[in-house]
Amino acid sequence: MISRDETVQQNQHKMVIYTRNTSWTQPEGYRIHRNVQVLKDKCERVGYQVSRVYWEPSSETHEKRSNVLKQMLKDAAEGLFGVVAVWDVFMLSPDGEELQQVERELARYGVEICSVTEPFDTSTEEGLRVFEYMCKLLNTRHLRLAAMQGIPLSQIARWLIEDENKKGGEHDAELCETA
Repeated sequence: MISRDETVQQNQHKMVIYTRNTSWTQPEGYRIHRNVQVLKDKCERVGYQVSRVYWEPSSETHEKRSNVLKQMLKDAAEGLFGVVAVWDVFMLSPDGEELQQVERELARYGVEICSVTEPFDTSTEEGLRVFEYMCKLLNTRHLRLAAMQGIPLSQIARWLIEDENKKGGEHDAELCETA
């Protein structure tokens, strides 16, 4: 019988894709097929084996975590893959606090989040800080402004961190609705 540690080690280079519709105005399945194909191609080009695709046709759910996301987290806990690829981070959750919880849970299982449009690396202190700022930005107007101008949320997070560092770290960067 194969132990859980052996399963995790064998599946370290296996990647899954998670995607969903992110708008009520999109018809069911809109963009999902295209996103999956682009993600698969990118993952396979860098040597990952895509073992499964988790997808949701609609972002409308009454529960905080959808059944598809719950299943993916359960599979992560069983060590079935080592990386989750997403188009952008808010595919996992549009809520910053929930997204941080998902990231921490995946990290506990040794699973990394990889985004095609948002460069960040949560295995480093700097990358984790950028991710935390991205999560804070999800609950502000920054997301809408960044999307309209084609600026990655991770870049806005880095600018806020740089600004905070210039001020000597005395104050946290303020994330307000009017910014």
